[in-house]
Amino acid sequence: MGMYAMYQEVKKEDFKKLLESDDFFETIEDLEEKDGTELCDIDKMWDALHFLLNGLSALYGDPQDNILSEFIIGSKCFDDDSEEFARYIPTEKVIEIAKKLNEINFEDYLKDFDMNKFAENGIYPDIWSYDEEREEIMEELSEHFDNLKEFYNKVAKNKNIVVVTIC
Repeated sequence: MGMYAMYQEVKKEDFKKLLESDDFFETIEDLEEKDGTELCDIDKMWDALHFLLNGLSALYGDPQDNILSEFIIGSKCFDDDSEEFARYIPTEKVIEIAKKLNEINFEDYLKDFDMNKFAENGIYPDIWSYDEEREEIMEELSEHFDNLKEFYNKVAKNKNIVVVTIC
């Protein structure tokens, strides 16, 4: 198995339900099934994308005042005591993130792509010894960045909230 990152658009009125819910993950799944809900799944590449953009693992990153960290791991925790990873990004910050993503040339980040650095820093998933797959990994990172950028642009346009779960 492994840890997968899912990004979900949540409307403000539904966000209140989520905050008041006794079972966060059941409620977020119910909201996922609503018509028009934007979703973005970047599979296991969340930590790798975070490292490429920020130079450190998402596990050790502090998203405060780091828009490229918040973009991957969210801004605020739902519950600090939970063993599950669930964070959210308020609407104003979603709009700010979308604007920043539109200014980024992701190819500039890929120029410094060094699989050895990912391995040395224990970046998840542990695929950094597969040198023959370097080009495919770079392509996958680029694709996930583009998908997330498109997702954030849609959610920003809708003026909604992003919920990030990594399970």
